[in-house]
This record gives sequence, structure tokens and C-alpha cells, in this order.
Amino acid sequence: WSEDHATPPHQEGSQNRSQKMMTRVALITTMLLGGIVSAQDGSFYKDPAVFSTRPSETKSLQNITRFGPVGMGIDLLQPAFVMRISHIEESSPAAKTGKLKTGQIIESINGQELANIDPRIQLGNILAAAEASDGVLRFAIKGEAVPVTVKVPVLGAYSETWPLDCPKSAKIVRGVADYLSKPGATRSLGDIGMLFLLSTGEAKDLDVVRNWARKAPAHTYPWYLGYGGIPLTECYLRTGDEEILANIQRWVDNAAKSQHNDAWAGRGGALTTYGNGHLNAAGTHVVTFLLLAKECGADVPDHTILGALRHFYRYAGRGGNPYGDDRPEVGFVDNGKNGKLAFAMAAAAAVTPDGENSVYANARDVCAMQSFYTTSFMLHGHTGGGIGEIWRSAAMGLLHDKKPKQYRDFMDNRQWHYDLSRRFDGS
Repeated sequence: WSEDHATPPHQEGSQNRSQKMMTRVALITTMLLGGIVSAQDGSFYKDPAVFSTRPSETKSLQNITRFGPVGMGIDLLQPAFVMRISHIEESSPAAKTGKLKTGQIIESINGQELANIDPRIQLGNILAAAEASDGVLRFAIKGEAVPVTVKVPVLGAYSETWPLDCPKSAKIVRGVADYLSKPGATRSLGDIGMLFLLSTGEAKDLDVVRNWARKAPAHTYPWYLGYGGIPLTECYLRTGDEEILANIQRWVDNAAKSQHNDAWAGRGGALTTYGNGHLNAAGTHVVTFLLLAKECGADVPDHTILGALRHFYRYAGRGGNPYGDDRPEVGFVDNGKNGKLAFAMAAAAAVTPDGENSVYANARDVCAMQSFYTTSFMLHGHTGGGIGEIWRSAAMGLLHDKKPKQYRDFMDNRQWHYDLSRRFDGS
């Protein structure tokens, strides 16, 4: 109906009814919102929930496993949130005071009691402020007249662009790299710590990885094939060491033997009794490894790599990378599988002639972007969610240039998590 025509007579009654309905809906909504605001005013929390796993203000016992490099864990008790020391890490700054013990009630830290916001975020902020100033944290302990002083290293404040162009981040990276360079420090999941050492760009770290890559045992376990295969191939691409390439071939042969229905079971082999046969939390990285091995020049059977690539590409942008040989999952609790798929698609884009114009580059960005939309759904998964945090965060790095606002929001909202996860020994 043209704009310069009057409203048709038969529609006037309908429009009046619609307007009255909209008015009533608006009034009801306003009343409901007023009730919600009033309820929030009486709540312990004054800010809306950012993370789905934040501590409950009514639960009697919850634990913050690590208060960063301070070297202690903190129980949260009622009334919300009384702090009680759950444990002290040996040789930590907290332990060196000789005055902090399991079971003590912490009344305040640097004069702050837990209030109004997620206590993990507040603890992260307290730690960051101390590291940016004098490194001192004063614990007021119930029953003690004098606060206990804990000293942590002064690292400075985070830059606005952290972890890039950030002196504090550089110190943290160096501490982790020094820790991972120690014998045995990278054990578990195929020596995944080697990938971190490659990321520093320093020659002494590359030497550690090269020595490992030359003799790393050829695994048959898909978790190890993926997690260890990625740094193995990246080390060859960095060095061109032929001894490493020969080892890559042994890993490729094992991956090809253990493939089942174009993917991999978590425990290897044609293990159809394990769930739906596939465990994509492990197998997705095997795809990445094989694509990188192809880039290295290893002999990767076409049926192995093409079958896997076709199989996993189907999940990109169609929901969640599932557990099992199944349809894409719905929801945002992905335990890092979509972040892993982003890297598999990145590897595919690197070896296809179309490169950045390929469907794989687009799939990479879609899967990485899903990491942003799963921001609130952290620490979920049968492993406790740790794997999800590793790969969700890493995948956001792929969006640093294309989606800078989302990248910045993701990192800044999670700063407390990274800080509380650090340990005094650099790990």
C-alpha cells in the first residue's frame, strides 16, 4: 500500500488493536524489569553475570584452586563470600611467609573484602594491581593482630594491546618458556609445551624443540598424534631439519593406520565401542597435523587426508564440532573443539592453492569467531573445561586483525582467568 495513500478502512481497527496491545506489552515489560532491578539490588552481585560458571552466592563451599603466583587456594564460604585458605603451595611466596596456613580465614586482601562482583575477577584485579606497583599483598587473617605480607614479583601493568607489545606479557612468556625448557616439564599430551616454546621466536627455545623433534617417539594415541604432531611439523617448517622430517613420516604412518571412518577414536584404532567411534576432541588435531605434514613434504596418503578434511569441514559453521561421528552439536559449550577446528581449517587454507580465497579460510574464521560467542560458557567439559579455555583463547588469536574489537573484548574479559592460572614457578 503506497505511502501517500490513507490507511485502508478495513485495517484501521486492526491497527488500533495492535497499538493497544503494544502499549500493554510495554507496560508489563516495564513492571517486570522493575522487579528484576529490585531483585538485583538485593543480590550480593551488583554486576550482571559475564561467565556462566561464576561462584554461587548461596552455595556453602566453593574453591578457587589457585590465587595466581601467590601460591594458595581459597575456599569461598557463607555468608558470601568468606575466604578460607584451602591449601598453600610448597616453596611459594605464601609458603615463605611461614605464617599462612590451611584453614585460616582471610578477612581482607590489601584492605579489600570480596563484594559486589565475581570474586575471581576481584582477586585477579587485586593481583594485577599488586604486580603493577610494589608486588605486596597484605592478608588480614582472623585472630591475628598484624596482616601477613606476601611479596610477588613486580611485572608492571598490562598494556592496552596485551599480550602484544606488552612488557608484562613478555616477562610472563619468558617465565613459562624457562619452565618448559626444563627436562620433563612438557610431559602430557604429546609434549604440547613444545608449541609454546616455538612461539617465543628465541633461538634458545627453538634449540630445545629441535632436539625434542628429532627423537620424539612416534605415537599411536590420537591425543598425542595431534598435540605433539603440530609442534613437530611446525619445528620442521621453521628449521628444515631432515632428521625431523623422517620422524614426521613415522607419525604420519601411525595416524593413517589408526584412522577410522575418516576420523579418530580417542584411544586409537577402529574402536567403534567408544561412544560413536570418534573422539573429535582428539581427532581434530590429527587433521591439523596431517595437513601440516603435507606442507612439510611428508608422504600423506590421499585417502587419509582428503577423507578427514571432507569429514571435518562439514562441521564448520553448521553448529558445533561434535563428540562422535554425529551431526553438529547445538549450544555454545564446545570444550575447545571448535577452536581446534579453526586451526585445522587454517592448515587446510595454507596448503590449498586458493589460500585466503578458499572455503577453508572462510571456515577458519567462522570457527574462530565461534570462540567469541562461547565467551560466557567457560570452564565447561568433562575435563573441567581446561582444554576448552586453551583452544578457545588460541582461536581468538586468529581474529586479531579481522575482528579486533571482539578479540580485545575476549582477552580483557578473561584477564583475571589468565592471572589466577599462573604459578610462582613460571608455569
